[in-house]
Amino acid sequence: MKYLFFSPVVWDYYLLQEQELAQRFSLQEHSCIYVNPVRYKNWEKGSVRLRSLSQKNPGKVQVIERFSKLPKSVFLFCYESMDNVRQAIKWRPDAVVSYEHLMSLLLCIYCRLKGLRFVFVVTDDWEEVLSGKVLKLFYRFIAKPVLGRFSYAIVSTSDCQALNFLHYSENVHVVPNGKTMEFIRNQADRSDEAGHIFNASGKKTVNFISSLRDCYDFELLFAVFQELPELELNIYGEGELYESLLEKSAWYSNVHVKGNAGAELFSTLMSETVLGILPLKLNKLNDSTCPIKLFDYWTFKKPVVASPTAELKKIAGGAVHFATTRDEYLEAIRTILKNDTLNGPMVEKGYRNMIERYNFDVLTQQFENIVAFK
Repeated sequence: MKYLFFSPVVWDYYLLQEQELAQRFSLQEHSCIYVNPVRYKNWEKGSVRLRSLSQKNPGKVQVIERFSKLPKSVFLFCYESMDNVRQAIKWRPDAVVSYEHLMSLLLCIYCRLKGLRFVFVVTDDWEEVLSGKVLKLFYRFIAKPVLGRFSYAIVSTSDCQALNFLHYSENVHVVPNGKTMEFIRNQADRSDEAGHIFNASGKKTVNFISSLRDCYDFELLFAVFQELPELELNIYGEGELYESLLEKSAWYSNVHVKGNAGAELFSTLMSETVLGILPLKLNKLNDSTCPIKLFDYWTFKKPVVASPTAELKKIAGGAVHFATTRDEYLEAIRTILKNDTLNGPMVEKGYRNMIERYNFDVLTQQFENIVAFK
């Protein structure tokens, strides 16, 4: 089969589901074409993900680059939507897989008219993510209903969004995020002692690596580590909150904001962290998001403290320490630091979850079963 992937994210060193699936399908002798979003004028100032371009060779996946010398506008929104259709006409795929929530409307209608299997993948609650009122209304009242009704199948990374789209279609499936088995096995071979080594300051290290966005409760994170002088928190990443977090960290001797961490440092930083932490705000957006960071922690066999979002409670019960308030986070972290015996079963359960469910051997087969011609 020939698969045509559309994504709002340029092929990046930190592979997301659409990129992992494209690679896996290509290794199974399918033809896979990955269409990058258009990079408009000044794009390098407008998107963290577009700035962290990868040197990673996608192998057999053909990556289509698109550029414009004009700044992003409503006109170019229409242009990109039409160019998506042009790409489908040009490549004549057997199936189209789109993660693009705003510019898939014409593409979906074209596929419906031509009898192509169009699969729309929902990774977030876009009504909550979108900031502009016009875009919110467009997605809620136009794009979402059309995509829901005209797509061959809807695939969601979370149960919450899958239930949401059942209003439009019966052909709705859940395929969560995950990691490759190669990655999981490689990291499991790293020393389990790394997270217990003291750094040069005589403290144990907690490394938090993520986009610095408002979905995380950084106020809570700072309040927690203010009470844990024996730990050193390193925050790695870029995003809209970077400058404010950098300024605030100056008031804390054990909290450091260090900017983006390259792919070559990721495994080392994850190995050296004594625990994983997911201080997610309890809101509608996080309740419907499948947390990729959790799978990083489970892969590296780290005990995890996390906020009890709806999706986390569903997939991580019994394999993480749940906490909501500052005092609950402090209690959970101190329990982890004191009691390795208690952490053992939870850590092993998280790792088994990766081996049995949240790896791309399993996830690719699930996805292929949804779109394959039978």
